[in-house]
Amino acid sequence: MISQGDIIAALATAGVQPGRTVFCHANIAFFGRVEGAATMDDLIGIMLDAFAEALGPDGTLLLPVFTYSFGSDKAEKVFDVQRSLSTTSGMGNWLVTSDTGVRSADPMLSVVATGGKAEALTDAVDTVCFGPDSIWARLHEEDALICNLNLDSGSTYLHWVEREIGVPYRSDIPMSGTIVDQGISRQADIVYSGRALDDPQAVPRFEDYHAACLAHGISTSVPLGRGQIVAQPARAAKEFLIEQLSQTPYLLTARNAT
Repeated sequence: MISQGDIIAALATAGVQPGRTVFCHANIAFFGRVEGAATMDDLIGIMLDAFAEALGPDGTLLLPVFTYSFGSDKAEKVFDVQRSLSTTSGMGNWLVTSDTGVRSADPMLSVVATGGKAEALTDAVDTVCFGPDSIWARLHEEDALICNLNLDSGSTYLHWVEREIGVPYRSDIPMSGTIVDQGISRQADIVYSGRALDDPQAVPRFEDYHAACLAHGISTSVPLGRGQIVAQPARAAKEFLIEQLSQTPYLLTARNAT
């Protein structure tokens, strides 16, 4: 069994320091038993408190609450900033439903943030989901720490890098729908950068990238419970990925494994 103190220490070792901006993909249940966590809500509270302790009052935590609300599989194409929830982000959903964090109005890839720069980082994000004033560009500007709990070095941030350099397996897709914010509806046109869903070789794969990151010291891996924390600075990740893609253009796809 691990304690909140163990979590705080592991986060600090991974690079989560006071005042830093951190973006986190997470599978917190995989750590195993955590002292004081009888329910998932307990566990979420412990994890969020651990981040708050590690980051201090000036640090900022951002979590994904992706809904893909304007996607082709959605009949209504409506994104409600206060109510639309992700199917994959327990911690992010908790911040949204408890009205604790500040959420970006991106109908595909919204994030929720808490801490010193929460409002500045999430306000008026680019209508191009991976554009020059998207949350991902802002993470690069901040040199945020991409901190994954029980996942490898892969992250949505890397898709921003892919668009920046124009990889051949992703393209811009115009989308439209309705954004509801504080009960007020407005029509919105956005641009999403996505892969061809009918091409199995374009499916994202991060294993080879992760191995390269560990081998070159781009990622730090810290064991915790039965899992791990994997972290990499955003700017170093971009530079390293661009270098790797120049040598292996399909590194982040299933095609690289064939």
